[in-house]
Amino acid sequence: MMGKEFVFVLAGLWLVWRLGELALLDIHCGLLYDRLVLIVALSAVYPWLLGMNSLDDMLAGGLFGSGLLWGIRWLSRGGMGWGDVKLAGAIGLWLGVKLMVMALLLAFLLGGIVALGLLFGRGYSCSARIPFGPFLVAGTLAAYWFGRECWQWYEGLL
Repeated sequence: MMGKEFVFVLAGLWLVWRLGELALLDIHCGLLYDRLVLIVALSAVYPWLLGMNSLDDMLAGGLFGSGLLWGIRWLSRGGMGWGDVKLAGAIGLWLGVKLMVMALLLAFLLGGIVALGLLFGRGYSCSARIPFGPFLVAGTLAAYWFGRECWQWYEGLL
């Protein structure tokens, strides 16, 4: 590994560390701390400096991620926390629009599967609170590491 690939891996490992920390906090405390989310948002300068995203793609990704989750929060009357909205914005800055779409699709798919499993397997009620942060983190990491290749494959089908 040389040059950009090496830095891509280093930035990815840093993202794994920070997002993993947030996912564990959300599981154990039900909170995504603003300071930790802000660190992720500010560190989005790494992919920009690496040339992975343009500035307008980063901003569009942040607006798309936070805007979509804000809309869900508003429609559900608080069913989703503000931490998830802010984290989606920070992640969107890292990924850009295309990979943010992929990350959110994976997060909702994984979250839905786990929620159905808990609902039918353990007898959880529909009113049980399940933190969304860990699913958002899982979708993000999958999109970061494999999303570009998946997106190229998908565009090749069109």
